[in-house]
Amino acid sequence: MDRTRVAVLGAGIIGVACARELALAGLDVTLLDRGGAGAATTSHGEGNVLVSDKGPGPELRLAQLSRRLWPEVLAAVAERSRAGRRAVEAAEWDPKGGIVVATTDAGARGLTEFSAAQRTAGVRAEELTADALRTAEPFVTSAHTAAVHYPQDAQVQPAGAAAALLTDARAA
Repeated sequence: MDRTRVAVLGAGIIGVACARELALAGLDVTLLDRGGAGAATTSHGEGNVLVSDKGPGPELRLAQLSRRLWPEVLAAVAERSRAGRRAVEAAEWDPKGGIVVATTDAGARGLTEFSAAQRTAGVRAEELTADALRTAEPFVTSAHTAAVHYPQDAQVQPAGAAAALLTDARAA
């Protein structure tokens, strides 16, 4: 039986992710782009995988899913081939966490309320004392009124991640 053929237009992070999933599902995939993989918008992205900036709801659930899946996907890419292992290194996955700082009393109240709501949705949001903040970020402004650490925040190098997904799509 002939394999189903699919064309994916655009080799940015979304296009290569779609191409990878389609190839893993056994489809015959052609990926088309006028530039290289991850060369346009993807190469200008920050690569943030953040839960710290999203309130409870669909966007936060999507961010939580992304945060869970990135390490799993990159591990699978690395397991499949030697080229995949090299490509995953270029993705520079970094689960480094993040800190949000307020500098006014109103900002502190807002940050405290926001982080409390996030905790009800499963986000790890840890309030920091002034000493803990200075230890974590020695050059933070002295005008801070509240700080919350988000250990689930992470970052990936977008063009490298696109290349890793494309490597895996090709292997499939």
